[in-house]
Amino acid sequence: QDVGRRMADAMRRLPDRQREAITLCHYQEMTNIEAAAVMGLSVEALESLLARGRRGLRAALADMAQP
Repeated sequence: QDVGRRMADAMRRLPDRQREAITLCHYQEMTNIEAAAVMGLSVEALESLLARGRRGLRAALADMAQP
């Protein structure tokens, strides 16, 4: 429960476009090509949003990886 809540909180803190990219690719299981089309972006731009979003999530949840 705590992990899910923390993940949801971290997702809410991401910028809108990063959150949308992650949601489309990871939760709705779209390919990068499909998600880019939905967002009206190039695949490269989508991949940049995904990378920044993942970095933000890793930073927000970093303390959970510590033993």
